[in-house]
Amino acid sequence: MRTIAFRAAVSAWLISSLLGCPQEPVECIEGTEAVCEDAGTLPPDFCNSKEEAESDSVNCHLTVTSGGAMKAPKDGVFISRLLDGGTDQDWYFAQAPANLTARSLLHVGGGYSAPQTGVNFSVNVLKEGPDGALVSVTTAIDRHGAAAPRPVDVILPFGDSNARLFALVADEGVSGQVRVDNRNPYSVFMEIVENPDVNEPNDATPTSIALAGSPIQQGSETGYIATDDDVDTFSFPVMGAGRQIIYVHLTGPDPHPMNPPPPYRLSYTLFDPGGTPVAEGVMANEFLRIDLATARVAKLTGTYKVEVKGYRPPNTTLPIRGDLRVQYTVAVQLMPDLDTQEGAGGNDSPSTAKVVSLSPNASVSLAGKLSYVADEEWFVVSLPARASPSTLRYRVTAATTGGRYPPLTGTPARQVRVTKRVTTGATAQDRQVACRTSPAACFRGADSSALLVDALCNASDPPQCLIAQRNEETPRIPDIRNLVGAIPVFANEATEFLVMFRDEGLGASKYADDRDWTLDLQWLDDADEASRLGGPTALTLSGATSVAAGELTFGYGKVSNPDQWFTRPGGLRGINDYDAYDTDKDLFQFGFGGAMGDQSWELSWELMHATDGGTRAPGDIALEFTFCSAGPVPTGGLCAGSQERIFRYNGSSLTPWYLPQSVSNGRMLFTKVSTNVSTTITVTPVACTCFSSARTDGGVYFANIAALDRVDNDPIRYRISQRIAPYPANFTNPDGGGGSCPQVDAGGCGFAR
Repeated sequence: MRTIAFRAAVSAWLISSLLGCPQEPVECIEGTEAVCEDAGTLPPDFCNSKEEAESDSVNCHLTVTSGGAMKAPKDGVFISRLLDGGTDQDWYFAQAPANLTARSLLHVGGGYSAPQTGVNFSVNVLKEGPDGALVSVTTAIDRHGAAAPRPVDVILPFGDSNARLFALVADEGVSGQVRVDNRNPYSVFMEIVENPDVNEPNDATPTSIALAGSPIQQGSETGYIATDDDVDTFSFPVMGAGRQIIYVHLTGPDPHPMNPPPPYRLSYTLFDPGGTPVAEGVMANEFLRIDLATARVAKLTGTYKVEVKGYRPPNTTLPIRGDLRVQYTVAVQLMPDLDTQEGAGGNDSPSTAKVVSLSPNASVSLAGKLSYVADEEWFVVSLPARASPSTLRYRVTAATTGGRYPPLTGTPARQVRVTKRVTTGATAQDRQVACRTSPAACFRGADSSALLVDALCNASDPPQCLIAQRNEETPRIPDIRNLVGAIPVFANEATEFLVMFRDEGLGASKYADDRDWTLDLQWLDDADEASRLGGPTALTLSGATSVAAGELTFGYGKVSNPDQWFTRPGGLRGINDYDAYDTDKDLFQFGFGGAMGDQSWELSWELMHATDGGTRAPGDIALEFTFCSAGPVPTGGLCAGSQERIFRYNGSSLTPWYLPQSVSNGRMLFTKVSTNVSTTITVTPVACTCFSSARTDGGVYFANIAALDRVDNDPIRYRISQRIAPYPANFTNPDGGGGSCPQVDAGGCGFAR
């Protein structure tokens, strides 16, 4: 029946349109004019003009409540049919109370409580002047589109006692299409309320925040963003000598009680006495409790100003609505800068870096605070030339408690960076090119980030060559311990390093905490590296055990599984960490002592635990082998026609070289045994590790020993034990019994064919 009625209505509309005849109003459901019924009673339609609003006190007068009285909304009315000039515009008259003041606010609200309507509810408040002309006071529109309707809510200062007001309610009429709704009524109200912000008006004239106390001066004031486009300004004095830190903290009700949330995201701007913005912040969204803070060094004395308002997104001209429920507090602390490294002019740049004196085989400890944004700590460490190699070791330790104010963010993002100036070249451009392209001027690590290194080369003159960088990764890598490292200092070279410590966060993530930090620097002899200046250490293998010993003093080392850097709690490596020198490498040359043919090879290495009684070694080692072809070994270099292999510990069951992978015959090819002082890794006999005759014919092979899987930055002390014997050899299984390594084909035996 309903379908037949609908079709009849549409047919009637089409005929009427084609003939050009006026059509009778029909009932439209939920604002879609094409869906109408040809039966039913339209709701009554009052208040269709200004004159009717004045004369019809029953239907068209709004009661303006005040003094905290309950609102008296006009409800049960409809934006219904098109009888008044093509749109249904409802007019209401309202009389403002007497005795309004500068602190009086006009609060206008209304809209639909239904879950759906096609009407974009609009209310325009007009004030009648002495000549009878109407001037718009404010307009609010609920442009909800296909979403559920939202109430409109407007608050504005209004001190015009006895003013004659009119509220014009209608559909906004988007794109010329006017919507109506005969099913769902709307409501509208007006009230006068007292502004809860006791500091108003302070949009232009700041409210003074009195500071008191010693050595920390502090004070606070409260406010509301109560009205549309409200701006609250506060001021406080910064006087006296010495460097001072300004800490500003804005907070809101806790817990956040608002439902619905306030119609704005609170923001602030801190201005210096010259009117220059020095800090700003904005809440991420309106659902969070208000909590914004900054800490800045006061570079000028005089009156500082804090401006608080609702955030206005770019390219937005709509008013920022106010809210009478949200009281915020702006607290200010003024405190002396206690960082003794800063000095009168600070040390926030390379040009103002503090000079650090460091003697050979000595250490220095520097203490400071990240007390403001953006606080950078720069130090110049000049090391004179020495006849032997050495290392510069650095470590930053940051306190987890203390500070005169809470950390600005919950997640620190601290960074240590070591650079050196590049002076090669006659012009600034020449020096920058040398920094980017010359390994002699700026050596780059195997994992170098071209963008990062090049950016530092191009940023200044003289350019800065990046040597090491550590980026704190909490909480992505829990308990990360990467603010530590060791850098080689080469023999017979005077070296000047720049060491910088800072927070690298951006915007709202910028960090400061006023907590103590310590930078420890050590300049130590590298006796192990000095012993290798003449070339590789040469040893000869035989039937007796031969031992090669060394110490890996610098570099972060290699990893057997790169992902462990980013997942292992307490790790030593961050995702964006960088080192020009990834690891110290000790080069050995091992000779076969005239042994010919296939040779069985016994191999193990011992890793010494930390000298302070630690229960594990600082890391493992990787053995990077270079096996030589037959022929002479070039003087001073590795052999030609070589083959490279990397040997490292693997605790998994593996298939020995003499079994096809398809057999999947897994055996433990390595053992690891720890004592109180060391850990020993041994290649098991069942692995049948051996050298083919093609390798023994070469006479020698080389091994570079590199750091692997570090768990600590201390030097790795190791001993490598080897022995050879004619192949094949017998072996004993760990579970008893034994056997003999297999015979081999013409390709020769073993790991090194």
